[in-house]
Amino acid sequence: MNKRDVYLNASEVLSAPLSNKTSSVVSTIEDESVAFKSFREEINCSDFTSILSYFDAVLYPLFKKLNLSASDLAKTNLFLGSTSLDISAVKVGDEDKLWLSKTDKISQALAKRYGLNELEFTFSTACTASANACLYASRLISTGKIEHALVIGCEFYNPLTVEGFKSLDLISKTELIAFAKGRSGLILGEGVAALYLSSTPTAQCSLKMLGGASSCDTYSLTMTQEDGSHIAQVINDCLLQANIQSTDIDLIKVHGTATLGNDEAECNALTTLFNTSEITQSPPPIIAFKPFTGHTLGACGVIEIALFADCLSKESYIPPEYITQNNDLMWPFYKGNDFSQVNTVLFNYFGFGGNNAALVFQCYRGTE
Repeated sequence: MNKRDVYLNASEVLSAPLSNKTSSVVSTIEDESVAFKSFREEINCSDFTSILSYFDAVLYPLFKKLNLSASDLAKTNLFLGSTSLDISAVKVGDEDKLWLSKTDKISQALAKRYGLNELEFTFSTACTASANACLYASRLISTGKIEHALVIGCEFYNPLTVEGFKSLDLISKTELIAFAKGRSGLILGEGVAALYLSSTPTAQCSLKMLGGASSCDTYSLTMTQEDGSHIAQVINDCLLQANIQSTDIDLIKVHGTATLGNDEAECNALTTLFNTSEITQSPPPIIAFKPFTGHTLGACGVIEIALFADCLSKESYIPPEYITQNNDLMWPFYKGNDFSQVNTVLFNYFGFGGNNAALVFQCYRGTE
């Protein structure tokens, strides 16, 4: 069976504070008022109806950008990825509602609200949730099972998430500095983003998905193996599925949470995969978004793809010096190619509990 290509035809991002729309990651570097490094008190997601309004701010511009008709939307399947879903709308102390809340409540509400196909999917695999949503959406498109996919990542403030990470001593008291020697943990973030995937590119198309892989590491209940072996295997599986070699990668979007174990595992995997001690050419450069957006958990997959697509459309990239300071782990990867020559990009995502995912995209410039 001949598989169809999968294209990212449009994307939109809304990141915390949710009242501020980001047009580019570059703006978060220049304007500290939208450098989202933490949850903001003015974000009120305690009401389910108010949660839906945040999706409106992302999806209506997306639909308008692609000029989607009601008929187009009816042929579009929804793939939603999130860690906490609508738990922020469950009242404190209402334990019955907490445990009886349906995991597909948001996806069902969104499908009905926008007239999408009734077959919708929800993914909640920790920090890989929306990356897995993107992976499975692309597989169904490539095999001809669906025509279009609306892939959404969302994460909203809720005390359970904050207290959970605090109890594990994973939240930094200063800032998120991925791979730095003095890194002290992550900063949480919230946001909503959407990707529109199809088998045919439009004029707005920015990326073509080449492949991806996802797998669960059974090493620990809470973390992946620090030697990076499982991460390296997932990336290898991703490259195999995309029919490319590691030498074809021009840029790596790192997961980069700035937690001690996660950064070490990712560094070990990439160092092994690109064999930095033996190769004569420089390994591909890396970029990280979490220092600017915060760690948006289950939403980070879609948010970071959408932000990269936005950077690509504006021909602007995050320079390496903005990623970290006093780096002690990933230094070989900062000496890479000119970002303007980027063609093939590896996106890494590693989830709490050991679910790891990797995706590969090719920059689409109107020709194959």
